[in-house]
Amino acid sequence: MANISRKAIHDVLDRTAQTLIDAAGKNGRLSRAEVAAKLKELTGSERALTDTFFQFLDHRDAAKGATVTAGDITQGLAYAKQKLIDAYDLTNNGLSPDEVGKMAQIGKLASAIAQLHLTPTRMAMKAAEVLVTPKWSPDALPALDPAELSHSAKESFDAMARRAKRMGDLIDPPIARSLTASGQRYAVVAQFTHDSFGIELYNPNGRRVAHGSGWGTPDAPIQWD
Repeated sequence: MANISRKAIHDVLDRTAQTLIDAAGKNGRLSRAEVAAKLKELTGSERALTDTFFQFLDHRDAAKGATVTAGDITQGLAYAKQKLIDAYDLTNNGLSPDEVGKMAQIGKLASAIAQLHLTPTRMAMKAAEVLVTPKWSPDALPALDPAELSHSAKESFDAMARRAKRMGDLIDPPIARSLTASGQRYAVVAQFTHDSFGIELYNPNGRRVAHGSGWGTPDAPIQWD
């Protein structure tokens, strides 16, 4: 396995910090309830890293009644880059698997995400698998009001609805779900039958960027076009 550059890991941490800053809203003060709500939009390693990084920030300012602010996130980010990532690059040529293995959980999670070299869309495609593995779980992601869908996504959603009405009990009504990957919000439109499914992924600009489907057992992976 090739070494992972510090910049690639820093970029992952930057996105995680921005996710928490966005969750804090206009007042810049991050509550546990806001973090819990944001975590529901995330999946896999990205969710684990966001949760772990917040706990790290919360622990750094553990005084009674203290809250995590945008400033705390920025300071904690700088500390994490220096002490939890860069300090392990002893040869200054990126992080080797052995060096990553010695890191704390934040470093390991960020390195795992960076190792994938995934674009936000590919991260979203991977995250969408929560809908079908280990079983079909249409409610695994937050519901999205179909009225909020882009024009293209809404057209597809309506076509699926007409198909479900025409086919009766053979096809379930479509679902619209919200998914956040790399700090970007995607819309998922999907439809299930008793033995198959189809999933479409729309980027923040409303353009369809991936279409997936599957047949047979619920634990079969999504086959993306």
